[in-house]
Amino acid sequence: MPALSVLCIAAVVAWAVLVVIAQVMTPEQSPLSMGMSGLARGPHGWLMKAAFIARGAAALFLVAAIPLAVPAGARSTVGLALLWVWGLGSALLAVYSTDMPGEEPTGKGKAHALIAAVAYVCAVIGMIAVSLALYGDEAAAGVGRWSLVLALAAAAALAAQFAGFATAARDAAAERKAKEAGDVAARAGGGAAGETAAATPAAPPVPLPLTLSVARPASAAPSRALGGLGDMAGLLQRLFLALVMLWTAFVAAAI
Repeated sequence: MPALSVLCIAAVVAWAVLVVIAQVMTPEQSPLSMGMSGLARGPHGWLMKAAFIARGAAALFLVAAIPLAVPAGARSTVGLALLWVWGLGSALLAVYSTDMPGEEPTGKGKAHALIAAVAYVCAVIGMIAVSLALYGDEAAAGVGRWSLVLALAAAAALAAQFAGFATAARDAAAERKAKEAGDVAARAGGGAAGETAAATPAAPPVPLPLTLSVARPASAAPSRALGGLGDMAGLLQRLFLALVMLWTAFVAAAI
């Protein structure tokens, strides 16, 4: 196995270990609903930033290994170029921190989101192109067949991930608007109640039974049921990245 392939696989393993440790050290961030980039925030954020760099290094090692181990007829120049963008973009995510839910958007947060989206798309297209090139070569057809299966699975996971985060963003916006409407109604009701109280003598307080529960306002109730696509966006992202890294390790070991 070429030395670059060994380095690629080592980087994949390092990425997986770092991600697991970062998640364990940040239990307040749900792996189901929250993206992995949030793990780069906080006192243990360096773990996820190191994982970004390891992920980028794995892709770049593979890009360098393929031309040395695969004949020209089984190589995709476009695919390798896209994987290079994926690797570079992954490493750059360590520099631009993401915005957390509820925070005002920042320039670095917007750059993080844009780099991640471009890198993800380049990864999928590059994986498919490289797999098709391998599949078209008689000697590498077996590798290409299985790598293509993984690449197509990653493409499906990416589409589901994008849909999940889009749903989560839409739900969050709807909740924010509902809360704002509830606050406006509460202020209006409070003002009217104050005027009525000023004109009407206060009645003596009536004690409430101990078993009576006070209902929460409608705005405090969740606006969507748990288990929706938006609530699974983080899991879908992790599935996508796991498939990408599995594809990377498989191709590095098989070429």
